[in-house]
Amino acid sequence: MELAFRESLKKMRGTKSKEKFSQELEMSRSNYSRIESGKSDPTIKTLEQIAKLTNSTLVVDLIPNEPTEP
Repeated sequence: MELAFRESLKKMRGTKSKEKFSQELEMSRSNYSRIESGKSDPTIKTLEQIAKLTNSTLVVDLIPNEPTEP
C-alpha cells in the first residue's frame, strides 16, 4: 500500500490507539497494524469500514500501469 495511504490512515485514526481503532473495526490489532504499516493490503470491506468509522468518503480509482492504445 502506498505511503500516502498509510499516512492518511494514521491521521484519520487520530489519537485513538491501534488497539481501540482495530476493536472499532472488529479486527485484530495485529491485522490492523499490518495494514497501517503497509505489510498487508486492506479488503474493500475493510476500507468501507474505515471510511464509515472516520466519517470519510471512500474513492476507488483504476489507473492503468501502461498507456493504452486508442
